[in-house]
Amino acid sequence: MRFRVAVLLSVILLAAACGGTPTPITDIAPTPLVTLPADEGPHDSVIEWWYFNGLLTDDRDQEYSYHYVTFQGEAVGAAVPHLLQASLGDHKAGRHLTGEQILLGSLDPDAASVDAVVNGWVMQGDGEIYSLDFELGDYSLKLTAVSTKPPVLHQGSGLVHLGPAGDTFYYTRPRLDVKGIITVNKEQRPVSGAAWMDHQWGDVVGQRVGWDWTSLQLDDGSDLMAVLVWDPTDRAPFAGYGTLVSPDGSVVTLEQNGIFISPIETWTSPATGIEYPSGWTLTVPSQALNLELTPVLLDSEFAGSSYTPAVYWEGEVRVAGTRQGRSVGGRGFVELVGYDPQQLEPTSSP
Repeated sequence: MRFRVAVLLSVILLAAACGGTPTPITDIAPTPLVTLPADEGPHDSVIEWWYFNGLLTDDRDQEYSYHYVTFQGEAVGAAVPHLLQASLGDHKAGRHLTGEQILLGSLDPDAASVDAVVNGWVMQGDGEIYSLDFELGDYSLKLTAVSTKPPVLHQGSGLVHLGPAGDTFYYTRPRLDVKGIITVNKEQRPVSGAAWMDHQWGDVVGQRVGWDWTSLQLDDGSDLMAVLVWDPTDRAPFAGYGTLVSPDGSVVTLEQNGIFISPIETWTSPATGIEYPSGWTLTVPSQALNLELTPVLLDSEFAGSSYTPAVYWEGEVRVAGTRQGRSVGGRGFVELVGYDPQQLEPTSSP
């Protein structure tokens, strides 16, 4: 199956961050369609990715945030079977760096793990322990992430519906403890923190779509993934869902009409001129959850890829609000796709 160049990143990122018509909450648990650890490894799918984001603190109480993702599949094209992308934010310095690597080899289709290594970039792991290494400019990270919570199958079964784009399998490891080393200008510093992991794969159909997606780790022990998906031509929503993991490990699947994500302000990129929402309120009335998400670095845009056309925003957010009437804070990530007007421009097939 071939995809038009203009929608390539939309297909990749759609699967990474969004879903379609939600499954209503019922008293009967859906039959799991994802088997772990076997499904931790690669699949014979049109598109697949393993995604991490996290917050790190060094021994000087300086904070850094990052996202790191490996894509594989037919959608990337024969010449680019595996694409790794990463971003790193230095909060004190106000810097945001991005980069990517291409792996021309193959991931082991029989492995029950991810194993991508290229030019010093490493993403390896079996669901329990991961090694995450990459270098951007004068920064490099060498991390070990250990899962501390059971994996969560979205929409109960692990099969999510992407509206007109089709279906994919999707699970999350919502909390991982991270330790390692950050090197800044050749100076090494110990770091520690928390990470979030997503894994998704499927035979999806290319669509021009936009979405606002977030993963949140709250300081009361709760974890939340929420997304709204919309048509970038008029920004009318056509899908959305969420998954809330309580401190006791219980999981609630949230319906589209039960999640409200509203922008507070806007930010215009000085590099691309694209206008993005900046700062959000997120409300889940059924859970008495009312949150405000504030970006740590306004300029968290990922632009200038050599292999994918669409530009997107992805960055760390601070969380403050209430749950069940009690104050709650936390951290998380927001991903915004579809705000680039060039995403709507038609192009010829390769």
